[in-house]
Amino acid sequence: MGQGIVLSWPRKRGSGPGRLEARLSTGTGFIVRQGVGPGRGVGARRFLVTNRHVVDPNYEKPRGWPLTELRVSGHFQDPRHRAAGASRQGARLMNPAVYFPSKWDSDLAVVPLDDGEDVEGQGLFNSLPSGILALRHGSLDGEVTVGQQVLMPGYPGIEGHAAERPILVGGVIASDPRYPAATGRDVYEDQVLCHAFSWQGMARPPVLCRVPRPTTWNDLETTGIKDRTLLAGVNAGHIVVRDDATAGAIVRFVRANALADLLRQAGLEIFELPTQG
Repeated sequence: MGQGIVLSWPRKRGSGPGRLEARLSTGTGFIVRQGVGPGRGVGARRFLVTNRHVVDPNYEKPRGWPLTELRVSGHFQDPRHRAAGASRQGARLMNPAVYFPSKWDSDLAVVPLDDGEDVEGQGLFNSLPSGILALRHGSLDGEVTVGQQVLMPGYPGIEGHAAERPILVGGVIASDPRYPAATGRDVYEDQVLCHAFSWQGMARPPVLCRVPRPTTWNDLETTGIKDRTLLAGVNAGHIVVRDDATAGAIVRFVRANALADLLRQAGLEIFELPTQG
C-alpha cells in the first residue's frame, strides 16, 4: 500500500511592478503504475492521481497563475523486506503535464511522473498496478456491488494539521455502482456512495475492494488465496450536511472507469474486456 503523496506548486502572481510572488498549495494522492515493479524500469510508467484543485491554480477561481513546479514526497516500502522499514523518497517536476476530466465538476487529475523528473533517493514510490482497476464490466457483472466491503487509507487533518502517517478506514458500498449516486436532489455522475467514517483531509485516496477470484484446486492447494483486490475508485470526500461539519458517515467515490478514461488520456495503456451483450 502506497504512502501518502504530498504535492506543492508555486502559484505566481503579480505583487508589484516587475515582481512575481510564489504561492504554495499542498494535497495528497496515490500512484498507479504500468509495468512490473515499483517503477523507473524499462517499460514502466507511473501516474499520480490527485485532486484537480491541488494541481490546477485556476480551478476554483480564474487567476491566471501557471503551474510551474510539482514536488512529490512520500515513502517506499519494499514488500519483500518489510523489516527494513520505509525509506523517504521524492520527485520534482518542472512545468508538468496535467490531465483533467472533461466535466468541470469532477475534482480529479492525473500527472505522468516519469518525464524529466529530479529525484530524491531512488525516486521509487509504492504504487498500485493498473491491472487491478475495476472497470465497467467489473461493476456490471457483480464483482463490485452493494454490500461489498471497501478499504480506504487517508490522512485525517485536525486543526489544519495532517497526520504524519495514514489510517485505514473500512466501509460498505451503499449505492448500486451501475447507476449515478444520489442523495436528495443531488446526483453524482460516475460516483458511488459507501457507508464509512470520513474526516477532513481524507479525500483522494484509493478505494480498494476485496472480491472473490476465480480459482482452481491447484490454487487452493498451493496458496489458499481466494480473494483479489480491485481498485474500485477514488475517494471524493464525504457528504457534507452542515457547513461546519468536519466529519461524515456517507462517502462518495469516483468509479474506476472514470479514472481509467483519464489515465488513458495521460498515456496509460489499459485493456478492458468487452461487456456481455
